[in-house]
Amino acid sequence: MTTAPFAGEIAALSAAFIWAIATFLYARTGNQAPALFLNLIKGSLAVLMLGLTVLLLGDAVPTLTTSQWMWLAGSGVVGISIGDSAYFSAIKRVGPSQTLLIESLAPPLTGVLALCFLEEAIGFWAWTGIFLTMSGILWVVTEHRPQGRPNLPGIGFATLAALCQAGGMVMSRQVMVSTSITPLWAALVRLAAASLVLWTVLPLLKPDLILRRDSWRAIGTARNGWLLFTLAVFLGTFLGIWLQQASLKLTSAAIAQTLISVSPLFALGLAHLSGHKVSRRSLVGALVTLAGVALFFR
Repeated sequence: MTTAPFAGEIAALSAAFIWAIATFLYARTGNQAPALFLNLIKGSLAVLMLGLTVLLLGDAVPTLTTSQWMWLAGSGVVGISIGDSAYFSAIKRVGPSQTLLIESLAPPLTGVLALCFLEEAIGFWAWTGIFLTMSGILWVVTEHRPQGRPNLPGIGFATLAALCQAGGMVMSRQVMVSTSITPLWAALVRLAAASLVLWTVLPLLKPDLILRRDSWRAIGTARNGWLLFTLAVFLGTFLGIWLQQASLKLTSAAIAQTLISVSPLFALGLAHLSGHKVSRRSLVGALVTLAGVALFFR
């Protein structure tokens, strides 16, 4: 692995940018599929992509203990199988803004869990950067607040997603820093374990869902929907999780999670380039976020 200055931080920001692009692509697929089914298909496609990449690059199988394999696989089950399914469920119930608002709990939770279980303390300026970065994101995503009574199931799913994100990051970080495993293999193991669990659980919960044609058609109902969906998987899941694992290898779990969380700000910039008007509030939030990010590079 490279030891270039701030390599982990750059990998995390790159993952955030790629996930912002993937989000736009997912929105254009016309996807109407259930959250568990969508998570299963995107994960399985990404496993195929990662497996082919391992073969093409000749990346040797890492030497890990049984416990380390279990921790890494468990991080995929917690962070991807449960976390991503809860995330998609929350978006369908309360929308992306409120989901992202509640998911802002993930970076500080990651920092606390890393401190408790990995004894990974971060300094004053890093915590200040986390505070500023998340404040800027919150300022943006709360601009359009939902009206009416709160959707408790949606809030519960969003909270579960934040907890799973934090837990999965810390579990994966434990293996990344204690072994010589490459980010590519770590991404493959995490996604393969997550997909295996979903392939086991989904037929038990909804036996006919996988076999029904309308389930598959619901993924890409828009024009070129499946092509856009596959491209989104390539960027957001294949490259995104690969970069996420690289960031965990090279910087602390809390900093990696915080920088990955700036994805909504990249999405804001992409929306502006697409012709959407950016409000003054969003611009202020983006500047505060950039100030927080800058503290990680001081």
